[in-house]
Amino acid sequence: MIELTKRQFVRLAGLSIADRIFPRWLRAEPAPRSQNKVIIVTFGGGVRNSETFAPEGVRNIPHLLALKPEGYFYRSCVNSGVLSHFNSTASIVTGNWQRVDDFGFQQPASPTLFELYRKQRSASALDAWAIATNKSFATMGSSSDTGFGDRFGGNVVLPKQLLLEAVEGAIRKGSEGGVANRDLVLEHLENVLNEGYEGVGWTIFKAGRELDRKVRATLLRGLVDYIHGPEAPTSGDELTFFITREVMREFAPRLLLVNFWDMDVAHWGSYSLYLQAITKTDRLCGMLWDEVQENPRYRGKTTVLILPELGRDGDVNTANGFLNHRSGDTSCRNVWLLALGAGVPKGVTERTVQHVDIATTAAELLGAKCDGAGRALKELSL
Repeated sequence: MIELTKRQFVRLAGLSIADRIFPRWLRAEPAPRSQNKVIIVTFGGGVRNSETFAPEGVRNIPHLLALKPEGYFYRSCVNSGVLSHFNSTASIVTGNWQRVDDFGFQQPASPTLFELYRKQRSASALDAWAIATNKSFATMGSSSDTGFGDRFGGNVVLPKQLLLEAVEGAIRKGSEGGVANRDLVLEHLENVLNEGYEGVGWTIFKAGRELDRKVRATLLRGLVDYIHGPEAPTSGDELTFFITREVMREFAPRLLLVNFWDMDVAHWGSYSLYLQAITKTDRLCGMLWDEVQENPRYRGKTTVLILPELGRDGDVNTANGFLNHRSGDTSCRNVWLLALGAGVPKGVTERTVQHVDIATTAAELLGAKCDGAGRALKELSL
């Protein structure tokens, strides 16, 4: 029989009681480090239910339609904030409705999920990334909150901007073959990497000329796959996928935001290009899920959350409602959310959830806490 001193007995009894009456995050002892990983995918650029999960739209999303029975589907995920790309996605990653500059010249006003996770879990800079097609997302990795900021931010990579910079260089050089010469474009891509990111608005934990060699090599592999792949490069979102896959394979970050955005081509007035972009994004989402399943550092421990950051105008007052996302009608605000992966039950709900619920849910899955306007989704939370 083990004999305890009075002090030992009181201490053990106190710990036992604390387990019952205090939430884990209030205890003095740190919570066990979760092994969960979270990938948030914005089916970006703005897409309506009518072209996706509505009965007349499912033909455009065969991959997501096939994945739907394997996950949990929220038919109604509402964006109650500013209907712009930066503010909408910033609301998703902060858990608070954002009202800052629409073009990303300002940082989000509230701490981002990247900052909350890294600060609370003492996570490394390599463990939180945002990879975005939208060029205005350069400031998405960290907020203007003085208690957080860049030192806790996520790495932000804008692959399409790198490609555009390289193409401009190839044109200026005027070499034989021009931009049709893939080796020449790749040469200029490498030059941009060597020269630094400041000129194209990227934020990396070691910025500019001090870019870590391992990060540079990782990004370059994704670029090589894109430029010399079996198909000619056709899409900024495709490049975003290639870079995302290389980051996953090399660094296996626990928190990753992937922004697809090609369907915003709708602003140019072509409905057919808008539908093509939806189909392409659907295919890339399927490829990303395949990578999660095939990568041993993600398989069985990753929750993937896929949702549009906003919708588009309805056709009630115009035959071309798909062009914009300004009206604030139901078609703009009421989209969907598909959750897949570790700990996700199978099912469908009509219960309305909100974009700001994503950060709160993701933080909980990562063993962190988000004091935002949203609530953790009960079906997904631990």
